[in-house]
Amino acid sequence: MKNYDLLVLANKNLWRRKGRTVLTVLGVIIGTASIVVMLSLGIGLVESQKKQMEQWGSLNIIRVHQAWDFPGHEGGQQKRLTDEAIAEIRAIKGVTAISPAIEVGGEARFGRKIGHIMLVGLEPGLMEQLEFSVSDGRLLNQDDRFNVVAGSQVINNFWDPKQRHNPWEWEGPPQGDPLELLDQRLSLTLHNNKQQKRIYNLNVVGILSQKTMERAWEVYAPISELRKMRDFINQGRQDNSFQEKMYMDEKVIISPGRPTPARPAPKLEEQYSFALVRTDDVGDTRRISKELRDRSYNAYSMADNLEGIEEAARRFQAILGGIGAITLLVAAIGITNTMVMSIYERTREIAIMKVIGASFREIRWLFLAESSLIGLLGGSFGIGLSFLLSSVLNRYGASFMNPGGGMMPGSEAIQISMIPPWLVGFALLFSISIGLLSGIYPANRAIRLDPITAMRHG
Repeated sequence: MKNYDLLVLANKNLWRRKGRTVLTVLGVIIGTASIVVMLSLGIGLVESQKKQMEQWGSLNIIRVHQAWDFPGHEGGQQKRLTDEAIAEIRAIKGVTAISPAIEVGGEARFGRKIGHIMLVGLEPGLMEQLEFSVSDGRLLNQDDRFNVVAGSQVINNFWDPKQRHNPWEWEGPPQGDPLELLDQRLSLTLHNNKQQKRIYNLNVVGILSQKTMERAWEVYAPISELRKMRDFINQGRQDNSFQEKMYMDEKVIISPGRPTPARPAPKLEEQYSFALVRTDDVGDTRRISKELRDRSYNAYSMADNLEGIEEAARRFQAILGGIGAITLLVAAIGITNTMVMSIYERTREIAIMKVIGASFREIRWLFLAESSLIGLLGGSFGIGLSFLLSSVLNRYGASFMNPGGGMMPGSEAIQISMIPPWLVGFALLFSISIGLLSGIYPANRAIRLDPITAMRHG
């Protein structure tokens, strides 16, 4: 008997008892849908957390700060972000790009509006590699000097002094249009310890598309110009005996006429506020971030938080998947019961097949084909039901979990259930395998039937 003939005969035999077959298939449908939906909830949890964290920072970017020891503190090692340290970090396997950064803050004017901005100096040629992107305009290039790229929320740092403004009073989310800054001039005012003032005119050539807290509120400029600004700010700091004992960190928050010195430590050579390190994948990010901390740097990445979330999701999936597996196990028992009942009803037919020359192999594969078809049908319809349930969960479950409906501007709708292609393939193969395994006992029972006894009692 050909394989095709076996499949046709198996399909025909299944539908002799339509009610019983439908109920058996229904059990597989429920079991398959249970496993898929349960696992999809765990997958959705991880993916939604990833997207949420990406709104706060890239998973492939590490922010490195220097570590400080204070006088009288024992243990540890002081690590400063010098050019030597940048070269050391660049040599770590998996680092694809690194840029030192200098921060300078001060009062700025934009048209008739005033405000405060944080200016960050980076290597302009590395912005794209460091995952900066613009919604309008362009990124910086090597030829830029006083051109800058503004974050999408920088516009909300400015207000009209003629209008009533209380920075301590909550007036709702900022609503400024970032495009107001594009191709406009920002006037940044800096002061140094000699009470001197200098104004820098900065041209905004691009608006960042990122909404992350780290980038949306900052203005980015070539690091070469930030070095000059920092040197100006530091002028005169040796004139004060108190400042000879204090080190002004490169992250300087300036208010007019009041320079703010920071952490105690002698300045030996040029140091940076922080460094941005780019990796190729999340695995490298975690490894390099840990290695930098082991080297006594302060390193942080959003990927550091992902490991705990993934571990919790794996436990969540194991529990829910186990519940679904129990349901499918009950369905497997139903398949076995259906096939055994089929053998009792078809003993005479089995005996005739043996008499006319059907081999044990053909009889075994006939019953295995029937049980596998039950698994295939149940798995296919179960996957379809899973997509339906997933859609309902995503549509109504998200609003149930977030009844206020509040979301960050520009953020995507939460998907609490996600069914990737690999899960579809796994569920289908698993249901077919369950059907195949459930048919082994009935198939072996069928081939052990004695033809003469079967003909007598069939």
